[in-house]
Amino acid sequence: MVALALLDFAPVFFLSLGLFFLAQLVDRLDPRCRRMALTGLVFVTVGGLSRAASNLAQTLSGHDIPLLTTTLYVFGGPGFTLMAAALIRARATVLSGQPRRDPWLAPTVVSWLFLLAASYLNTSFEGDAWSDVLLALLVAGSAATCFGAARLGWGRQLHMAAALLAFNVAGTGAVVGLKSLGSQPILLQLLEVLIHIAAQAAFAFAAWRVAAEYRARVGPTAAA
Repeated sequence: MVALALLDFAPVFFLSLGLFFLAQLVDRLDPRCRRMALTGLVFVTVGGLSRAASNLAQTLSGHDIPLLTTTLYVFGGPGFTLMAAALIRARATVLSGQPRRDPWLAPTVVSWLFLLAASYLNTSFEGDAWSDVLLALLVAGSAATCFGAARLGWGRQLHMAAALLAFNVAGTGAVVGLKSLGSQPILLQLLEVLIHIAAQAAFAFAAWRVAAEYRARVGPTAAA
């Protein structure tokens, strides 16, 4: 069980590595979104490490640490939303020049709407409905991040990278589905961890591959 808890840190490493590559890509394509992408990277990393640390603490002591578990939901969803918005903005910059709208506006409003909805559910109702709301934002933001990276990669004929990003979306969905089953036998827990590691490793490789194709500013046709 301790070994499984330690393995939970591996997906966080690969995910953070992939987001780091994407943040570099955003910086090259639209430097105005660099801080937004880096903020998304930090938020997701903090959330992922907190959840992995919470699982390890629960394995060692038998007690969950609610603050660490909550951190994943509070930071993960907004973090992915910021990264997805940065990628979408970067692609728009490649296609049509410098958009005029504030890049922070849309992801900030979306994130706060979900956070306020979760806060309301947490104070007004019993159960975990609040975390389901933030989990939905996290999953949607993760999928949007993969979609944005895949669109940039597809414009450079990186079809394998796009397929790996699609695999990450499917793998993330499978992990969420397995976690929703509640208590699981050890073999199912191992399967969940291995799927999670494979999905995030695929994400890291695909993100690196896409970022490597954009070493300098590109023209409007590159991301079509």
